[in-house]
Amino acid sequence: HTGWLLMRSLETLKPRMDIQTSNADKVAEFLNSHPAVEKVYYLGNITEENNPDQYEIKVKQCLSNGAMISFDVKGGEAEAFKFLNSLKFIKLAVSLGSTESLAEHPATMTHSDVDEDERKKFSITEKMIRLSIGIENYLDIIDDIRQALDSIDTSIVREILNEESLYVN
Repeated sequence: HTGWLLMRSLETLKPRMDIQTSNADKVAEFLNSHPAVEKVYYLGNITEENNPDQYEIKVKQCLSNGAMISFDVKGGEAEAFKFLNSLKFIKLAVSLGSTESLAEHPATMTHSDVDEDERKKFSITEKMIRLSIGIENYLDIIDDIRQALDSIDTSIVREILNEESLYVN
């Protein structure tokens, strides 16, 4: 029975991965330009111009950019948690292998047992979010990410305005 289920799911693996990869390209493009996002970690962002050594490895080892995206929100853990708690469509999960879009906070979930110095060495910070992009309509995924980022973006703008007012007086 298990073998039959495995064979059945393998029949659609390629089209599912193609959809997830295409969706991830669009989500990464959105994240790259959002003002509440500090940095995006995505294979599609590695180019021959910005990182020739990594690009050469990517070309040799990868057929696509994949469906995993990590990004740092501006702020810290509080902003990352606010983002995760504001998601309505994307589910919070520790295991990221699925057909639906999932999100996690690596520093307190999958990498919580990793020594803090090691996490910092690999840029796994309190402000990092990791997404596994699914096969849903990419506009639905982006809309959910947008509204969650906007929920933290307003607090960041308020904080910046408060800091600026300190310098005006």
